[in-house]
Amino acid sequence: MNDSQRSKDDKLLSWAVFVLVVVGLIVVYDASFPRSGFWQITKQSAWAMVGWLAYMAGRRLSLITLYRWAPALAIVTLILMLMTRYSPLGIERGGAHRWLRLAEIGRVEITIQPAEIGKVVLVILLARLLCHSNLVSACKSIQERLWHWLLAIGSILVASGVVVVVQKDLGTALVFAGVGVVMLFIAGLPFRWVTTLVALLATAGILFTFREEYRWQRVVAFTQPFAYIDTAGYQLAHSLMGIGTGGFWGTGPGQGRAKEFLPAAETDFVFATVAEETGVWGSTAIIALLALLLWRTFVIAHKTQAMFPLLLVSGTGAMIALQSLLNLYVVTGSVPTTGVPLPFISYGGSSLVSLLFSIGLVQKVASHPMAERVKGESHARAARGRGNGRTPVSRREYRRGVA
Repeated sequence: MNDSQRSKDDKLLSWAVFVLVVVGLIVVYDASFPRSGFWQITKQSAWAMVGWLAYMAGRRLSLITLYRWAPALAIVTLILMLMTRYSPLGIERGGAHRWLRLAEIGRVEITIQPAEIGKVVLVILLARLLCHSNLVSACKSIQERLWHWLLAIGSILVASGVVVVVQKDLGTALVFAGVGVVMLFIAGLPFRWVTTLVALLATAGILFTFREEYRWQRVVAFTQPFAYIDTAGYQLAHSLMGIGTGGFWGTGPGQGRAKEFLPAAETDFVFATVAEETGVWGSTAIIALLALLLWRTFVIAHKTQAMFPLLLVSGTGAMIALQSLLNLYVVTGSVPTTGVPLPFISYGGSSLVSLLFSIGLVQKVASHPMAERVKGESHARAARGRGNGRTPVSRREYRRGVA
């Protein structure tokens, strides 16, 4: 990366992500120490270093390469997601099949959660499918490329279905579906199609909720968490008690009690520890950092001139926004309990690495908002060049508009 490229990075976005990662490491250490000592923070710190490498890889990766390899990435990720249940490497925890065991180093078990990688890959795949050409002016209308819309919708349904049926992960399925709907709408899907798709997905979500007894119990416990504090409402009740105890100023760093009772204190319910120990001001600071990150992401998307990177950045922003909102709603008892990590804050290596890679891609687009044009030329000029035999791109690349 040369100096001119580096100077075009979005500085506010970089600082927001850096502060969120550092705060996340501190909170993970605080929330996990009573049960696991230094093990969790050691693993998360190692994943943060891997995430930094992933960020640099995303920052340097050619968007053209990403465009071309999107289908292959999707197939590999789908296989990994299926392996969580149908291979010896799969790990079952609490009835869910969401992890793959890669290795064990001493007492440390190295695992990955393919669905977290799948969120990023779905964004990349949809950006590819919804953009027949990466030039805004060359993207065809829905009547001319209906097959692309059907492929995109099919990809959303397959991804959501696999994580619900195979991995028993309704929360991730909601993120998949939400991101997909947002990207379809941004790409130009008519509003009536969007509403129809949302209605179908909502119906499917309700059916899957009734299908599993534990999901229905969570819905019942959501209405009266303290009445079910010994069963399905255990996590939510202790989360609400922790948030209420924190008040405005909080109990002080390390002084929270909710983390001693919450089984997911450093993962899905990590915000309860933040709210209890830092109060309103600390919770507001976390939300403000996430809002700053999202604002800068959508500003970059607004400035982007090419369709593929526009969808890529918009999908990344939608993914982070939906995860953040769903996690905060769950922790505060605004929606029934489901497992979704808080971006950059919750413990989890796969989530952190995937998110940092996505931010690297966003920074790539921020520094090259016009990078996807054919060798820096307009589509018309490239067409004239091809007619004169002077175009520097191959025929296949020119047809795709992704040279």
